[in-house]
Amino acid sequence: DSLPDAPDRYFHLFMIAKGQPVVHGKDGYVEDFFKRSVKQKFAEDEHGRIDYFHLNLVQNIEKDDVICQIVPPVEGIPGRTVLDQEIPCKPGKEARLPKGRNTVISEDGLKLLAMKSGRLEFSDKVFKVKSVLEISGNVDFSTGNINFVGDVHIHGDVSGGFSVKTVGDITVDGVVEAAEMEAGGDLIVAKGILGDSRAVIRAHHDIYAKYIENCTVHSRGNLQTDCMVNCNVYCDGEVHIRTGRGIIVGGRISAAQRIDAKIIGSKSESVTYITLGGQPCANYERAILEEEIRTMEAELEKIERQPDSPAKAQRMGKLRLDLSIGRMKLGQFDKELKKLKERLDAQGGCKLKCDIAYPGMVLTIGEATMHLTKETSSVNARMFDGEILLL
Repeated sequence: DSLPDAPDRYFHLFMIAKGQPVVHGKDGYVEDFFKRSVKQKFAEDEHGRIDYFHLNLVQNIEKDDVICQIVPPVEGIPGRTVLDQEIPCKPGKEARLPKGRNTVISEDGLKLLAMKSGRLEFSDKVFKVKSVLEISGNVDFSTGNINFVGDVHIHGDVSGGFSVKTVGDITVDGVVEAAEMEAGGDLIVAKGILGDSRAVIRAHHDIYAKYIENCTVHSRGNLQTDCMVNCNVYCDGEVHIRTGRGIIVGGRISAAQRIDAKIIGSKSESVTYITLGGQPCANYERAILEEEIRTMEAELEKIERQPDSPAKAQRMGKLRLDLSIGRMKLGQFDKELKKLKERLDAQGGCKLKCDIAYPGMVLTIGEATMHLTKETSSVNARMFDGEILLL
C-alpha cells in the first residue's frame, strides 16, 4: 500500500511475498564396519620377497561384534508457496541390513551383529560369518584326514599321504608334502608345496604358495607363487611367477589366459612345456571322464560275452546306468566348454610374458607350437594370423 508514495519506488526491487523452499528427505543407508571385498595385498621387500603368512585375506570377527549399522533416513520439510500453499516433500527411504548366515539384528533394529566368532565375508549381497576349523599342529596321524564344510586353518604342516578337503578356504602356515588338498575357495600355503611327484592340489578359486615343486595343480582361478619346478599345472585363469626367483623349470604349465614369469626354463635346457588357451581344468576333467567311459564300455563288452546269470544281469544293469550318467556328464561338459570358449574369445587372446626364456621351452597356443632353440630376452608371445610371435 505504501509503494506508490515511496520516494525510492523506481528502479528498486521490493519484497512483496516470500515462500519457503521444499527440503526433500534423505534416504537411509548402511554404514559398514568391515570390508565387503577383500583382495590380497602382496608386500614385497627390497629383494622382491613376499610374506605369505600375512596376505590379509581373512576378516576375523568375534561374537556380538557390530558388522554394520543403519543410518536412519532424514525426514523432509514441506515448502510453502507465495500464496502460503503447502509444497509436499519426498520422504527418505529406509535401508535394509544385509543379514546372512550366523548374523542377527539388534533389538533396536539398527545394527547387524555376529552370532558367533569366525570368518566374515560378503557374498550374495549379505554378510555371513563362517566357522573356521583350527588345526594347532600338523595334519598327520594325530588328526587323520580333514573333511570340513567351512574354512580350515592349519598352523603346522600337511604330512605326506594325508588329505585336506573343504568347501571353503584352506590356509597352511607350514609346508604341504605329498598330500591331497582340495579347497572350495582359495588355497594359501605360506611355506610352499613339496609334492614328491605324488601331491595333488585343487582349488576352485585362487592358489597362493611360496614355492611349488613336483606336484599336480588344478586352479579354477589364478595361481601365484615364487618358484615352480617340475609341476603339471592346469589353471583356468592366470599364472603369476614374478616375485622372488620368479622361475618355471620343467613340467607342463597350462593356463587359459596368461602366464607371467621372470624366467622360464634353465641354462641346462630343461624341457618346459607351456600351453595357453582353452580351459585346462575342464579339459583335463573331460579327458578323465572319457577314459572312464571307455573303460566301462570295454567292461560291458566283456561281460556280455559271459554266460547268462543273475550276477551278470545285475552287473550289466549297473554298468549301463553308469555309462548313461557318464555320457550325460560328457555332453554337459561340451556345452560348458563351448560357452567358456565364446567368453574367452570375447575377452581377447592369451599371451606369455617373461624376462628370459631358455632353450628347451615348448610353447603351444591353440593349434600352433613353437620350440625355442636359443636364449631369448623380454619375451611377449601371442598368436597372430595362426602363428606364434615373440614380440
